[in-house]
Amino acid sequence: MKTTLLRFGAVSAALTIASASAQSINWAEFSQDNARLNAASSVGLGDVEEKDYAFGDFDKDGFIDLIAVRKQPYTSQGRRVNVLFMNEGGTLVDRSAQYAAASDVPGDQGFLTPTNDRDVVVGDVNNDGWLDFVTATTFTPNQTKELSHPRVYINLGESGGVWQGFVHEAARIPDWGSYPNMCGVALGDVTGDGYLDLYFSHYEQMALVDLNDRLLINDGTGFFTDESSLRMTTAMRGSSFGTSASIADMNEDGVMDVISVSGSGQTGGLTRSSIAYNNPNNEGFFNILQTPYTGAPYHVAVGDLNADGHQDMILSDDSDDRYLLNEGNDVFGRVDWGPAQTFGTDDGFGSNNYITDINADGFAEAVICDVDVDLSGCSRRMHIFHNRGTVPGSSVVIREERSGSNYGALGLPQLSGVHDVAIFDIDNDGDMDMVVGRCNGTVVYMNQRDLVGVDYCSEAIPNSTGSVADLQVVGSPVASDNDMTLLCTDLPPSTFGFFLVSPARAAIQQPGGSVGVLCIGGSIGRYVGPGQILDSGAAGEFSLTIDTSAIPTPTVNVQASAGDTFHFTAWFRDSFLGSATSNFADAVSVTFR
Repeated sequence: MKTTLLRFGAVSAALTIASASAQSINWAEFSQDNARLNAASSVGLGDVEEKDYAFGDFDKDGFIDLIAVRKQPYTSQGRRVNVLFMNEGGTLVDRSAQYAAASDVPGDQGFLTPTNDRDVVVGDVNNDGWLDFVTATTFTPNQTKELSHPRVYINLGESGGVWQGFVHEAARIPDWGSYPNMCGVALGDVTGDGYLDLYFSHYEQMALVDLNDRLLINDGTGFFTDESSLRMTTAMRGSSFGTSASIADMNEDGVMDVISVSGSGQTGGLTRSSIAYNNPNNEGFFNILQTPYTGAPYHVAVGDLNADGHQDMILSDDSDDRYLLNEGNDVFGRVDWGPAQTFGTDDGFGSNNYITDINADGFAEAVICDVDVDLSGCSRRMHIFHNRGTVPGSSVVIREERSGSNYGALGLPQLSGVHDVAIFDIDNDGDMDMVVGRCNGTVVYMNQRDLVGVDYCSEAIPNSTGSVADLQVVGSPVASDNDMTLLCTDLPPSTFGFFLVSPARAAIQQPGGSVGVLCIGGSIGRYVGPGQILDSGAAGEFSLTIDTSAIPTPTVNVQASAGDTFHFTAWFRDSFLGSATSNFADAVSVTFR
């Protein structure tokens, strides 16, 4: 295919990554919309209790539903009712009484029975195709097993085409005798038999018996047996203040490993983040223990931060929160971890944390809540650390963007006193919204970016800020709507540039002397008309609302029609070692309807 090349500027040497300096608050935009939550104030907008969230499409209607497990805040015995929010066309409605009040224990009313649940995880534990969930119950002395132990809720599926809700079934969890005091729970298939197993993080403080963490194996029907000592060493399960865990294949050997944290609490002793590696030659039995971090970690999340396919890690720490990049395996099959790096903005204790791609650019953000599970205090705030992208496999720039009264992203204030946050698509428009559970209530923020198209161009080169310029297309993919805006963020500040479009993809290295990679080819059109050559300003970004009935080509403008595919990117002036050059953003492919 013939490609029309343009003269974009020249430099012969490879680009060196410099430290980032420009803020880019516009990478995502939110608007508060509390009308999306429909419940009594005490369990909804006015809920002042500790909250922990999990979500999934429980009734298979195509909308994601939400669970809120609740307790009196901090280390306390105060039990509270839980809430099942069913998503009814984009509004989360409390349907606990209708769908989560059944139990096989006489007198127990499921979610309507107050419990001290601190964590919850969603998954299909009995392999019937319907999502169930399991809670982690903490500090409940002198009570029956049904109240003091974790609780399994089975999805009853449909009968006659009508969804039946959940039932609590107490016998699915073994009896540990003493109340177990669990603070975290993870779900995953560690034995490779196709059934989800459970791992619980134990909080030794206040417990009558130090159970350490516990591994429960699924018998294939959703009933669990404690096989902790059979499959893991005591050292692997050791915890002083276990608060969270994950199950994931960290070293990519095809079997699931267990990742956990233990803070010291008042018991002293063990403070670490640890990985118990599953033995691929004897799946379900763990043979290697690794300790990637030994600060004061209290929560852990795993996910891919630098788009290289490896599982990285973030840690909420009593000191500075950290992230560690997975750099492959050592000769023993353990992950070779990069240094524990800080995010640059912190205000003390952290709690629940997540790795999730909020703006759908292929690079996941790190989100860290602030309310400590043990010690009182709601004066700190949640941090959303924007992942500014990189060449996949390289180091990443992850930081909190701020501008005026916006913290983390456009439209978000300082969100202080956050127990937990649920980040999912509430209104089925394809982007990530947020339910924020705070000390003084619950707040809903809707994502205002109706992103269009599919990001591509992993070959894009970081610019002089150290980030890959990120292209987004916002609006409607319906050609006749003529509603589309191109937005480029993570640019060098106060530079100029313009958008490019073509019906063809490419990956052209350093065209016309540019240091970048041009990810469109063929017949390239340029948006260089009056008002279309843009300045990135102090924020390092520019945008252009385009006319979909007049998409430029080298010769004439053409109208986008249903079925047409166009690929968009941006060119911009950059610098290297003081010399002027140019670069390109990543790219977005849009198929019009």
